[in-house]
Amino acid sequence: MARIVYSRTLQISPEKKIELLGFNCDTDSELEIDERLGPFSSDATVKYSNVRDPLSEFWNMTETTCVAECCGIDAFDISPEAIVDAVKNLDSNTLIRQLERIQEEVLASDAQLISYNRLNYNFARVSFLELMDYLITEVKQWV
Repeated sequence: MARIVYSRTLQISPEKKIELLGFNCDTDSELEIDERLGPFSSDATVKYSNVRDPLSEFWNMTETTCVAECCGIDAFDISPEAIVDAVKNLDSNTLIRQLERIQEEVLASDAQLISYNRLNYNFARVSFLELMDYLITEVKQWV
């Protein structure tokens, strides 16, 4: 028997929501996104030093509602206001490139289930791409 995960809504703001569509855990192909994905992912200097990685910093600053280990995507406040606060002290251009690189990896794959470790959440492909589009658009407003 196939296990279907049903959809729900991720409320971003009163005006914006993303439908987290359902997927079949048993048959849909999966792409696992590592939290360190980005231009720093293979740089040993960054991995073992205190150099700031904008993508990691972004997730750290928006993880305010709970912790991802407990609440998954619901632990993150990714409202437009929270994004403004998060990006004001980050290298926004690098952050955009990192988010675009994640988006490109998903687009290059035919996987229908996207597992993003840092967010502790499994997304239907279309929902994950909508989330990436939203984040990239919001961050670009503040560059």
